[in-house]
Amino acid sequence: MSNKPDTSRDSRIRARFQPVPTNEIPVFVPVQLVLARTDTVAVWLTGVNVYSTCLTFSVEASTTGIGLFLNMYGFGKPQPTHTPPMLIGFEDAEGTRATNLPGRRTGLRANGNSGSSRSSKIEFVLAPVPPAGPIQVHFSWPYFGIDEVEHTLDATDYASASGRVTTLWDEVDDPTAEVDIDDRTILDIEIPSGGWFATAFEMQKPPPPDPNAPRRINFAHVEPNRLNE
Repeated sequence: MSNKPDTSRDSRIRARFQPVPTNEIPVFVPVQLVLARTDTVAVWLTGVNVYSTCLTFSVEASTTGIGLFLNMYGFGKPQPTHTPPMLIGFEDAEGTRATNLPGRRTGLRANGNSGSSRSSKIEFVLAPVPPAGPIQVHFSWPYFGIDEVEHTLDATDYASASGRVTTLWDEVDDPTAEVDIDDRTILDIEIPSGGWFATAFEMQKPPPPDPNAPRRINFAHVEPNRLNE
C-alpha cells in the first residue's frame, strides 16, 4: 500500500468533505499554541494528529467562571446558556482559508466537544493537510474582549507527516457492519486467564460482606396530616 499523499488540486478539494480515515494510524505532531490569554480566559491549540487527507487538533479553554457555558463551536449555530462563539480560522501557504464562521462550508469542521462553565475542549478537523510553508492561525473572541490576533505555524511538519501515516487496510464501505440499535444484548467482559488483568481483577474484587456489621435500615418520614389522605 502506498502512503504517498495525492497533492493534486482536485484531491485537495475532495479531501475537504471526506471523513477522518478510520483505516489509518495518524502521525502525532506536538504543538502547543496559546491563542489568547486574559485575566478571565485562556485558549490554546494542542495535539495535532496528521492523516493522509486531513489533520485533527484540539482547542481548549479555561475561564474563571462566568455563569455560561463556553461556545467553542461556531459555524452559525448559537446555543442557549452559552457565550457567543469564539472565532478561529486558518490560511495556508497557497491562500486556502478555513474558518468556523457561518456561511459556505470550508475545510474546517468540528469533531466533538465537552466542557463546563469553567473549561471546555473541542476537536476540529482541518482538510486537506496544509502544504509545506507557513500557515496563519487567526483567533478572536469578542465576548471576552479578545480582538483578532494572528499566529504563524510552520506546516512543513504536517505535510511531511502525511506521507508517514500507517495504513492498516484498504478502506471498505461495508453496509453489513452497521450496528443494530434494537439489539439490547449486553456482552460479558472477557478477561484473559493467568495474566496481569486476571491478577488485577482478583485484587479489585470487593470484600465479602461482614455478617457482624450493623444492618442498614431504610425509613421514610411521613407527615401526620398525610396519613389521612
